[in-house]
Amino acid sequence: MDSLHRISEKYQLDVIEDAAQAIGAEYQFNSQVKQAGTMGECGFFSFYPSKNLGAAGDAGLIMCRDDKLAEQLRICRQHGMKPRYHHHFVGGNFRLDEIQAAILNVKLPYLNGWSAARRAAADFYGEEFSRTGLTQQISLPIEPYRERGLNHHHIYHQYVIRSPMRDALREHLTRCEIGTEIYYPIGLHMQECFAYLGYKEGDFPETERAAGDTLALPIYPEISRERQKYVVDAIAEFFS
Repeated sequence: MDSLHRISEKYQLDVIEDAAQAIGAEYQFNSQVKQAGTMGECGFFSFYPSKNLGAAGDAGLIMCRDDKLAEQLRICRQHGMKPRYHHHFVGGNFRLDEIQAAILNVKLPYLNGWSAARRAAADFYGEEFSRTGLTQQISLPIEPYRERGLNHHHIYHQYVIRSPMRDALREHLTRCEIGTEIYYPIGLHMQECFAYLGYKEGDFPETERAAGDTLALPIYPEISRERQKYVVDAIAEFFS
């Protein structure tokens, strides 16, 4: 984020943060500890049920540094209307309904504890992968800010490993009744909806490599160590 802000200041750009999967994650920013979504002009959060802080349906939040921008967004979420029946521009119905807000209000105090439980599960995965010697076959998630003393240096919305044998490994884990997911199998530059931009295979090699070798393993605050050991043992079996 420091580098991005230097670029934004040089070219007079606004930084907009997509913090949908990083709520609560901390970063040492300008000598202060800041959370994801609070370092740009605005930050966007998703409360889809599968997120670390999830509602019962579609829900989200925008945080703004500028009052004028915040007011524009409030108007936009209500059909571009203010006051009632006076439409300044074409908006939409993007309001958070009261039931979703009530659910999130009850769950929010537990978020830090859930994030800590996810980190503990991630630590256990790392210990088990090291114990079984699997770190030569797979790459584990990196934690670049762990040594900075931040409590929430990583919130592990997903626990993603990398392997050049990803697809065969996933098939093996499926046979072992272990759920996995690929985030994401196709880079944006290869999506049909962006074909008009003219990019082709090979233009973004790191994106393509990640799309081909990343695999998300089960992780959630309540996951048991026995279930994690089963996942690790199944992966060890695949590489044996």
